[in-house]
Amino acid sequence: MTNSAKQAQDNTQSAGSVSVLAAVGGAFCNKYVVISLISAALAAAALPLGSDSLFCITEVSAAALICLAMWLIQSFALRKYGISRKMMLDNQKSVDPRLSGSLGDLNSLGSSLGALAGISVVLSRLFIADGGVFDSDNIAVPLLETLACALCTGSMISVTTSRPSLRYSLYIIAGRTTGAGGSELLKKTCRASNSPELMRRLGKMSCVRVAAAVVISMTIVMSALSGAGPVFCCAQTAFLCMLAVGLSGSCPNGGEDKLSDEKIPLFSKKSKNLCALNIFAYILIVFFFIFSFPFRSVYTDYTPKLEYDYDEVVSESVEIFSIPQSGDESMMLFNGVFLACALMIAVISGVFALVRGFSSVSQISSELLGSVASAAAAAGFGLIVKSAALDSVQYLVAASTACLLILVNLIAYLVGQRRKG
Repeated sequence: MTNSAKQAQDNTQSAGSVSVLAAVGGAFCNKYVVISLISAALAAAALPLGSDSLFCITEVSAAALICLAMWLIQSFALRKYGISRKMMLDNQKSVDPRLSGSLGDLNSLGSSLGALAGISVVLSRLFIADGGVFDSDNIAVPLLETLACALCTGSMISVTTSRPSLRYSLYIIAGRTTGAGGSELLKKTCRASNSPELMRRLGKMSCVRVAAAVVISMTIVMSALSGAGPVFCCAQTAFLCMLAVGLSGSCPNGGEDKLSDEKIPLFSKKSKNLCALNIFAYILIVFFFIFSFPFRSVYTDYTPKLEYDYDEVVSESVEIFSIPQSGDESMMLFNGVFLACALMIAVISGVFALVRGFSSVSQISSELLGSVASAAAAAGFGLIVKSAALDSVQYLVAASTACLLILVNLIAYLVGQRRKG
């Protein structure tokens, strides 16, 4: 282990070489923070044009704050190891090109998924939900608000697998694994492809982020294009994306500091299969959560109808699948989907954290904290938007989806063990 008392002291000394101003400046010098602030400005521009609701500017501003908080946390985590944004950029050409290229591919994937989600938000709000907005007398307000939400949603999803965010996590995970700091950390990061322990942790980080970006984007697209509208508001999308970033970068301090002769790829066949399994299971569970009667009946207040038109033919059967109504009627359902998605992201992160077996609860401490934070976020949203408030049964049903995902992974593990036997 290299995490000695002397090295810890060297890390502290090297951390002092990176000023607080440099760390804060590194967080603000980021295009995603700039895009989120532009989104907030677009939402604010709708107010003087006649917007009668503060919800859009509130949710976009909250998303911008969550995004900024993430970059600040990462910048100060790097400062702890004596690394600044400029040092990372100067060192990027020394990192193994294959590792750097793999991370770059993730950046392209996230950008595509973010653009897809943003386009679906535009199509839903302008053309699909409630018959579209072009028959309205004043279309400037919905156009600005839609553009602000789409831009914010797309940028938040893109952040999940963005090259700058992956680069931050690369150095933070390398610092936690090796215990190095300053110039020594820069050198060890250049040899990351030869470290089995470090590449295992980087592989977990990459798989969790890919899975999160895909499932968040697909959930928004599935809901928006169905006519129900985007299932997550901008602040909820930002929370889910930042949750994935935080959980993917969580790892214990220390690890095996052995180098192999061969370069290790970022993704193994096992990690790819595990990632694909969780993505497929997640999307299937969310589909049933949004559109099936058993789940929706828990989150819908059905108003009894006392007057009937007897000329109308009423079906005697229950519609097993139907599209939720847009607006306040579905806010409880959408808040439940948000909580379920957050818990399932925590499960996906936990699955990769336990890939070598379970020995202590500390292995999934970050996932447990993330689950508690997700429940608190759902409760907070319910306090702000009264129609989205959940009761105890609805919390349990959302948590049951995470249990379903755990069961899927457990079955996959047992099948794999049987094949090996």
